[in-house]
Amino acid sequence: MHPQRAGTCENGTAMKLLTGGVHDQAGRCRKSSARSACVGTLLAVLLASCASTPRTATNFCRVLADRLDGITQTPTSSAQVQELIGHYDRLVEVAPIEVEDDLATIRNLFVLASEVDVTDAASVQAVADASYAAERAADDAGVYVGATCGVDLSNGFAVQAPTPTPETIPATTP
Repeated sequence: MHPQRAGTCENGTAMKLLTGGVHDQAGRCRKSSARSACVGTLLAVLLASCASTPRTATNFCRVLADRLDGITQTPTSSAQVQELIGHYDRLVEVAPIEVEDDLATIRNLFVLASEVDVTDAASVQAVADASYAAERAADDAGVYVGATCGVDLSNGFAVQAPTPTPETIPATTP
């Protein structure tokens, strides 16, 4: 068995070395540095994945339910408009990909409207143009929210899917 002695890697990590092993020290330091880098990277990836918001329909509907009162109220002040923008920011953050762009378009319209200069015709026209462009996004988001969360996005009321009744079920012939 070889006697051991203490050594230090370039990064300051303490190492136990076999006597007479300068080559051993360099190799072990490289392995230790590489191992430390791998472990650090793995931890960073794991922490990032734990910290990211799940973009599932279930989580989206939960967040929507928490914010529905603030979204369906017509804002009457600048502060309420900023709160509404904050609600949409959070929805965009958790939205599944199917509805993310639509919600971002609606949010961006509220942002633009909150910054409009009513004395500048070009600024007013920009909001009008954005409003027309956001109409389809609002319709699509409403359909998604109704089908996925069972809520009418415009008023917050529960939406029920029609259930088939004997009169609406087509007769089949054997």
